Amino acid sequence: MDEVASWTDPHLVAVGGLFLQHYMAYVGPQAISSFRELNADIAIIGASGLSAENGLTTPHHLIAEVGSVIVERANTTVVVADHSKIGRGGLTPIAPLRSIDVIITDDEADPDELDAFRRMGIDVRVV
Repeated sequence: MDEVASWTDPHLVAVGGLFLQHYMAYVGPQAISSFRELNADIAIIGASGLSAENGLTTPHHLIAEVGSVIVERANTTVVVADHSKIGRGGLTPIAPLRSIDVIITDDEADPDELDAFRRMGIDVRVV
């Protein structure tokens, strides 16, 4: 909030709920309710794991619930995940790969996994 307050003429939509400091995220019924009332052209989302087998995942159930709603409410979903997340499965699913439009990762990501994403029609960008 301090960062946003320093911007010139900020416009910030904030959600309520329980704040999980480790994840820097709001979760719970209040957060879910807030996100269900919004539409997004583009959602940029991260996760603990992204694999062709398991889709987008996280170890935390409440984080997964919020992530699922965000993906559901977006026209385009962009996942940003470094190579350590690619090919990694997680405990709780956020979204299946069919919900993901773009994946942005680094050049150390598993090329076989990236090829699998591309075969599913996902735009994979290595930066």
